[in-house]
Amino acid sequence: MTYRRFSISTLNMTAAVNATKRMSAMDVVQCARQAALEDMAGFSFNGTCTAYRFGKKLCSCSTEEPVIYVTNSSVSYETPSTVPFSAAPYVNVTVENTGFKQYKLVNFFLDVIATPIVPPLYIPYVAPYGHIFPQDDGTYRGIGISDLDLASCVTDSPCGLTVLVSTTRPAYYLLNECGRTIELTADFSKSDRVMVYSHPGFGCKAFPDGPAYNCTVTFTSTTSTFGFIFSGEYFMDAAKTCDGYTLRATSGSKSIDLCLNNLSVNGKTTITLRGQALAKAFKAGFYLAFYK
Repeated sequence: MTYRRFSISTLNMTAAVNATKRMSAMDVVQCARQAALEDMAGFSFNGTCTAYRFGKKLCSCSTEEPVIYVTNSSVSYETPSTVPFSAAPYVNVTVENTGFKQYKLVNFFLDVIATPIVPPLYIPYVAPYGHIFPQDDGTYRGIGISDLDLASCVTDSPCGLTVLVSTTRPAYYLLNECGRTIELTADFSKSDRVMVYSHPGFGCKAFPDGPAYNCTVTFTSTTSTFGFIFSGEYFMDAAKTCDGYTLRATSGSKSIDLCLNNLSVNGKTTITLRGQALAKAFKAGFYLAFYK
């Protein structure tokens, strides 16, 4: 059995290993022989020989420390692709006495959507409202739950981006619901917020500038305080326009141009997206966070 050097963070190592075995060895060569005799997929030697079995493949693009030794068959060389949320593997982890599910993402627009540093002591307070990104240096960054369509961005590849999730929300996608009236009361029985993203994959996949859109969706609820908060900062271009699109919210007698406003609206609302992109510049998309 042949082993190769491999770099992996302690966090990813913990998530990948499902069995360890301590063995007697004087050096790396003896440790490799012992691991091979036990048919172990990897080992490390730092004065003590420890062999490993992995529950999943390791990412070939890893450049982190520390260094271990693994069989080539233990490494994945694939490009991450999305899987249904129900099929996405996760690991239960605890950070600062707070429970999370650790998923992998195909991508996240780290250079577009702000990810401020979250001091460890703040993690229990951030967890109900945000997702946490562990960093290689042991620090953490965070985003609001609204800033990521988690269900459309998860992968089963070890090469995905690690994210810690405490809370999820029901989600709809405007471009998938054209012509429909959606009653949100049942969703509000499960969550205090219901997300409506411009498209599947907000946060990891760009808004699809395709043919001209003419999409109208109405949202309603029996909840008396029902309304939404709109965020379009990642949909607008440098001139603060919607790049040829019109995006309006109609509620009662009011009709509001959402391309001019990040605002909140109460009551039954119809959202209309029309037009075609002029420049077809990158746009992350937009979202509406409905509340009860």
